[in-house]
Amino acid sequence: MRVVLATILALMGVAPANAVIVTRAYSLTASNFQNFNGTPSPITALSAAFQLTYDDSMSGFVGAPTSFSSITNGVPNAGPFAAAPIFGYFPAAGPMATFPRLGVGGALNGGNTLLNRTDDFYFTFDASAAGPTRAMLSFTAAGNATPFIATDAIVTPVAVVAAVPEPATWAMFIVGFGLLGGVMRRRQRGNVRFA
Repeated sequence: MRVVLATILALMGVAPANAVIVTRAYSLTASNFQNFNGTPSPITALSAAFQLTYDDSMSGFVGAPTSFSSITNGVPNAGPFAAAPIFGYFPAAGPMATFPRLGVGGALNGGNTLLNRTDDFYFTFDASAAGPTRAMLSFTAAGNATPFIATDAIVTPVAVVAAVPEPATWAMFIVGFGLLGGVMRRRQRGNVRFA
């Protein structure tokens, strides 16, 4: 029995207890882009699909999305939204951020850094929303002096197909079932009585 308990405790120490890896997929639609100078936007319609995998116990920029594709004015992966994106998770923190946020942006200039006259973008939205939610989206375009802002950007969660468990998870399953089988077999031997 001591060996079984020692094995269980050892296996519990192998896996991180606080980490919660989250994988979520979203779709984004936006139109009605404006800027402060009144310059007409080079983009009239945008749609994007993306998937993010992150640890929701951490905060800050994580890296590249699992997948990201966009269609601007009917053209796949063009203009500012063709930039290789990065993303970050930012938990709720104080009166100005009452809900956790996810931010996705072009990595050309770094997250949330929009440099004029370059192709880049950034948007942020409520990570806890179960349905469609508004996003704050802005982008810069080559040749334009000021960024454009979408007044009607909407992010909608999309169902994600469950991933195959990691090898460490499979190992824990196998060891756990083996320990249960061993305990059950041992109990059966102890219940045998002869008359």
